[in-house]
Amino acid sequence: MSFPGETRVIKLYSPVTLDGGAVLEDITMREPLVRDRIAHSKDRGNEEEKEARMIALLCNLSEQDIWQLTAADYGRLLDAFNVFMLPPAKRPKGPLSGQ
Repeated sequence: MSFPGETRVIKLYSPVTLDGGAVLEDITMREPLVRDRIAHSKDRGNEEEKEARMIALLCNLSEQDIWQLTAADYGRLLDAFNVFMLPPAKRPKGPLSGQ
């Protein structure tokens, strides 16, 4: 299956060392599909847990990877997600505010 062409690269304020030793300095998020939103609505757990799993999926990360992010960095991922909810013509073209 092919995914939408638009992605956002989010540079982390606080890099994270993943299991295996790789250092995560930025994260690429792909544009969500309808199936991602449906999977989110059917997922288990509270809203924050479901949201974190959906964001992890969009970033090709594990849920445990997302848990290691600072709240500020996770907020940036949520900002990027919210940009994808805008019509393409209304999306900012450059980096998100604060990047």
